[in-house]
Amino acid sequence: MIFNIKYRSLKAFLLAVETGSFTHAADQLGVTQPSFTALIQDLEKILDLKLFERTTRSISLTAAGQDLHDRVARPIADLEEAYRSMSDLAEVRRGGVVVGALPSTSLTLVPPALGRLSERHPSLQIRIVEAHNDELIFMLRTNQVELALATLLADAPDLAFIPLVEDAFYAVYPQGSEIDALPDLSWQDLVPHDLILLSQGSSARMQFDRSVKQDESAQGLRYDVTHMTTAVLLVRQGLGVAILPRLALPSLPLEGLSYRSLSDATAQRTIGIIYRRDRHLSPAAKALVTELEEQAAAITQHLPT
Repeated sequence: MIFNIKYRSLKAFLLAVETGSFTHAADQLGVTQPSFTALIQDLEKILDLKLFERTTRSISLTAAGQDLHDRVARPIADLEEAYRSMSDLAEVRRGGVVVGALPSTSLTLVPPALGRLSERHPSLQIRIVEAHNDELIFMLRTNQVELALATLLADAPDLAFIPLVEDAFYAVYPQGSEIDALPDLSWQDLVPHDLILLSQGSSARMQFDRSVKQDESAQGLRYDVTHMTTAVLLVRQGLGVAILPRLALPSLPLEGLSYRSLSDATAQRTIGIIYRRDRHLSPAAKALVTELEEQAAAITQHLPT
């Protein structure tokens, strides 16, 4: 048998028991007393049981009413708690998100975005996973992160992309280098130099390798590093030329060094928010996306040209 019992009628019943008065219960429910009485009568009609004994001054539960109260009080409380919990998620009062981020975005874009997110939604739990581009795409596809700050270097129909920043790669080198005299700077112009490259998996390395491939004029000595700060320190020691993303330059110790952009079309990239098309972003992730978009617009104005 299926009963068409409405939550509102059960809530009215529980409020009447709690307050001991239809009048007070109607006030708490925000309805008139006749409307409240109709809710109780509707519940009694559906159950075919009398739930209250009423006098002009008081109400009391019948045996059936007491039995119903004992059975529904806890489930209704649990239902309301579940609703409040879902409401907190929807209103971003709680929840969390795991975000994958390129190191360059962690230097400049992520910190201010998280700062603003914390001010607006202090209860959110955010986990940042830094990794190279190919690792981030893998983690996204295997549900290790909900969204990633990365770039798409190949067609990916399964992934959605929200562009944030137009980025480019720059050569970072000691002042007075012959690189300054070149009218334009290309990947190929850097091949004869000792190069300090970010490790395999980084988008900078992938784009360099794709553009230069194998060149017999390339010198054998190259430095393969994980961290951009390490690359800058090696340049400062006169050990070579580093190739680094423009987005990271404002956060790196470049005093006393020179840098200039590469002119190749393959030295450009768009960094954005990537997520799986078959997954809906959580409210917490959507809130983070909003902050990232705002910070990206602000940061772009201060990047090197």
